[in-house]
Amino acid sequence: MSTVSTPAGFRLRGRPHKVALAAHILTAVGWFGIAVLVAFCGLAAAATDDRVLATALYRTMAMAPWLSIPAGLAAVATGVLLGLGTSFGLVRHWWVVVKIVIAAAVIVTDAVLVGHVAHDAVAGRVGPPLYGSTIAHVVVLAIATVLSVFKPRGRTPWGRRRLAGDGTSRVPRPGQRVLAG
Repeated sequence: MSTVSTPAGFRLRGRPHKVALAAHILTAVGWFGIAVLVAFCGLAAAATDDRVLATALYRTMAMAPWLSIPAGLAAVATGVLLGLGTSFGLVRHWWVVVKIVIAAAVIVTDAVLVGHVAHDAVAGRVGPPLYGSTIAHVVVLAIATVLSVFKPRGRTPWGRRRLAGDGTSRVPRPGQRVLAG
C-alpha cells in the first residue's frame, strides 16, 4: 500500500532494508545474549562459596564490556540506519526514543560501571554487588525488544508535526486517497 505522496530523501526498501533489519536483529540479539551471560556470572559469583570460581566469573565480567559495548554500538548503528531509512525515523515515535535512551544507558553503564566494579572484585576490593546493574541491563534490553515487536502508538511532537505537515506517513489520514500496490 502506498500513499499518493512519496517520501523524499533516503529510504531503505527491498533487499537493503532486509539486510539492515537482519543486521540489527543479529546485533541486538547478540547484545542481549552478552547481557544475560554477564548477569548470570554476577549472580553465580555472588552465590558461590568457591573463591576461585567467583574470581573467574568476575574476570569474565570485567572483560564483558569489550564485547558488550561494540555489540551495543553495532545495534545502535543499524537501528539508526533503519530509523533514517524507514518511516519510523529517529524521533517520530516514542518507542524509538525510548530504545535510544535504553541503548545509551546500557552502553554508558557498561563502560563506566560493570567492568570497573568487576575488576575491583577480582582484586579483592569490596564494591557494590554487580548482579543488580547487570540484571537491569537484561530487563531494559528485553523492554527494548518488546517495544520493537509491538511498536506502541504514540508520536512525539516532531512526529505529530511531520504527520500533519507533509503527508509522508505510511498510515493514510482520513480522506487521503490510497493507491494499491
